[in-house]
Amino acid sequence: MLKPFAALLLSAVLAGSALAGALEDASALCSDPMTTGPEKREQMLRYGFTPAQADPQGALGDLAMAHILPFANDLPDLEARFAAAPVLAGNIARMIAEGTISLWQREGALLAFSIGQTPEGTEHVTCLFAGPPSDDLQTMFGRYGEPEDLPHLETLALRFDETAINMQTETRYRMISIWSRLTSDPPRTPLADAYRLERIEEPADG
Repeated sequence: MLKPFAALLLSAVLAGSALAGALEDASALCSDPMTTGPEKREQMLRYGFTPAQADPQGALGDLAMAHILPFANDLPDLEARFAAAPVLAGNIARMIAEGTISLWQREGALLAFSIGQTPEGTEHVTCLFAGPPSDDLQTMFGRYGEPEDLPHLETLALRFDETAINMQTETRYRMISIWSRLTSDPPRTPLADAYRLERIEEPADG
């Protein structure tokens, strides 16, 4: 059963970030409805993330491997989809060079962060996190619901959709959060635990 967002937010605030791991902190930072995209970027250092180099042949390639499956739905089979990871890594590296994405690191994990704009002119925040397997993933499953085992995709995943409100500005956000782990044997990447957030600001009424 999914837990109410307000209760989850309160528990996260009370717990603080001091004892949280990289995945848990990335989830809290990216999904916080009380901060805008630029404010989130400014808080990266406070959450322990530092700027990272964009190396498509290195850790950035591992991040792309952890996230490639939903980006390659049109390819004919699983191996072809995983084989497309270098293309995603190259695209992310190009967007980093253009300043569209910023790349951050912590505890062997990477976080790609972008602030875009919808056709209506509202903010669209995207987070792509990938890190080594950790207990953080089970923590997130415990908060948000039972994951789905997808052996045909070598993946364990949970999607959580919600509408969140910044109570100070009354800004509404539509948010999609996905936590996942690649269960491939042998592992396809050392960064098997992943988190993706898409947060879209809803246009103001009237």
